[in-house]
Amino acid sequence: MKILISATIIIFTMISFFVKSDGIGQKQLKVVATQYNLNYKLDIANKIMGASGSITVSNISNKDALHIPLRLYRMLSVSKINDSNGNKLAFNQQVIGNDEWPVLQTNYIEISLPTPIKPAQSYTFEIDFSGALRGYTETDMLYVKDSIDENFSIVRMDAFAYPLITYPNDSVNRDAKFWLYHYDYDVTFTVPVDYVVANGGELISKTEKKDKVIYRYKNKLPAWRMDFAIARYQVYSKDRYTVFSWESKDSSEKLLDQIVNTVTLYTKWFGPLKHKLGYTFIEVPENYGAQADITSVIQDAVGFKEFDRVYHEISHQWNVKSLDKYSPRWNEGLASFLEELTLELTSRPGQLDVSTEETILELKKVFSNNKKYQSTPFLDYGKEGLNSYSVGMIFFRILYDLMGQDEFNKVIGGFYQKYYESGATSRTFISYLIKHSHADINQLIDEWVNSAEFAKLLEASENYKQILTYYK
Repeated sequence: MKILISATIIIFTMISFFVKSDGIGQKQLKVVATQYNLNYKLDIANKIMGASGSITVSNISNKDALHIPLRLYRMLSVSKINDSNGNKLAFNQQVIGNDEWPVLQTNYIEISLPTPIKPAQSYTFEIDFSGALRGYTETDMLYVKDSIDENFSIVRMDAFAYPLITYPNDSVNRDAKFWLYHYDYDVTFTVPVDYVVANGGELISKTEKKDKVIYRYKNKLPAWRMDFAIARYQVYSKDRYTVFSWESKDSSEKLLDQIVNTVTLYTKWFGPLKHKLGYTFIEVPENYGAQADITSVIQDAVGFKEFDRVYHEISHQWNVKSLDKYSPRWNEGLASFLEELTLELTSRPGQLDVSTEETILELKKVFSNNKKYQSTPFLDYGKEGLNSYSVGMIFFRILYDLMGQDEFNKVIGGFYQKYYESGATSRTFISYLIKHSHADINQLIDEWVNSAEFAKLLEASENYKQILTYYK
């Protein structure tokens, strides 16, 4: 009888784990994370990991929350969820595709609550989960190669390697603007003694126990993502800046100097940062992508050799959080422009003109192959899933040449200083540009931001000089 009962439980668990859920699109995201306290143990030899700890959520809605939604990587399984007093909570878990992106499969967990979480109230639960990471390259997110491996391991949001308080439905999550709600974290990693755990937070402790070492990190500022890279790193520091690197000592220290010099330069251009907690660069293997948060960046190996990428990532420190439901990510266009401008002014005269002409040629090809670019206003790029890097780069180049360097820097820096705390929408940013520019940029805004008229201009122009002359 015991064998039959056990088999029945196993079958039910398997069914629960793979069944397709219904009705997610009609739900409302009512709770967000405010605190993560997690303890990871990496079994690198067997390419698996386990974690336990607690998560605190808060009800951001005006209605009672009857359950808590979680998403984990598709090969991570939850074994236990308790309340803060150790009482078991009922939950189900199922590997399902995202409603709007079916190939993106996650383990969707829904925790049933014995009593509702009232609006503005907080609730803490304990959770244990374990399993493997194998990346998401099948979704065309080719950079998400995340795994537990002897050469390099990474635990980050992109692979749902920690529980995200969201639904497998992008529209539901966007309606709540979940990305605006930042959290604190206090996380430990237990790894073999010859490995280093890299993170952009504050290293609270490093404790060796026989053949293991335990790293404990806490966030420096409220975070919107966590990134932990595990490898045999060398660590270099200067002032408040740190580099986790595989490169030579000489190359790593040159990169460190570049980071310090770039922050100094941009502070001169845009004014001081609202926080002075330092910055961390973490090297990851090539084609693992680059991702900046407020105190750190993960950068692939190419970026550790091509120092110009430092300009792009550091410039993001002077961005404000987006309040857009569908952000066009104009900040990426700005960062792309600043990367080329800084190269021009510091080490490569002529670089800005060369990169501008190359970008225009690239855009002509993109527009020819994808007609959506020819009819989509820049403000709608986020809604349509279009790439803002190149279009934004040319827009900011024109803006820079119309305003002049001093006014451009003053406007970009002034917007950051005014809206750092509150955040802003893209329309607020555009209004700020128009209000504080002595140059007449109304036609530029109408044709590049509010409509797609610029596509015709790009197609008809032989070079950048013709484009600039058109707006002067």
